[in-house]
Amino acid sequence: MIERAAILGLFLVAVPVLHAGEVLDGIAVTVNGHVILQSDWQDEVRYECFVAGCALQNVTPQDRKAALDRLIDQELLREQMGSAEFKPPSPEEVEKQVEGVKADYDRDHGAQSWTTALPRYHLTEADIKNHIELELSQLSLVDAHLRPSIQVDAVEVEAYYKDHLASSAANQQISLHQATPKIRELLTQQKMDELLSSWLEGLHSQAQIRILVPDSAETQGPPQ
Repeated sequence: MIERAAILGLFLVAVPVLHAGEVLDGIAVTVNGHVILQSDWQDEVRYECFVAGCALQNVTPQDRKAALDRLIDQELLREQMGSAEFKPPSPEEVEKQVEGVKADYDRDHGAQSWTTALPRYHLTEADIKNHIELELSQLSLVDAHLRPSIQVDAVEVEAYYKDHLASSAANQQISLHQATPKIRELLTQQKMDELLSSWLEGLHSQAQIRILVPDSAETQGPPQ
């Protein structure tokens, strides 16, 4: 009896703890049944502020809503990874990208180095690495899905060269032939951006998305 009472007592104590956890870290959105927690949302806002170099106290409700929208897009793309053929980034590629971001941050924020800034945003280097790995994976997915359908012809390349390069004194020494590979890739990326918007619109229209925060654009206060 004592043993059974002790077990029951532990169960009863555990119940309010679980409820407390749900209150502290509630569900912000479900996307096709997958849960995005409010802590995930806060983490995304902190990461985007860190990369942009903006102060957390300056985050607006519109910034928070935009971050939540991006999390939904990320989840929709993540779902596509299971059935798509694409090359995920290698650990070396992720590390190289992290080092590049770190160097850029230290260059652009001379008085505030990477190592001193991270704690101010409640982030660790592992957090940054996870975000970058996800971004690289999704870039690879988008590239594999959209690039094969894109065509850039010589007329488009020549028109871009005339409009953006030929008239610039700094680029007069660059011939059309020399500039063609970079122009072709730039135009390809532009078309991929357009196709990505259409792809995401289609994924949104087919998805079951439930936003469980009262109004993501009106949520007050900076991320904790």
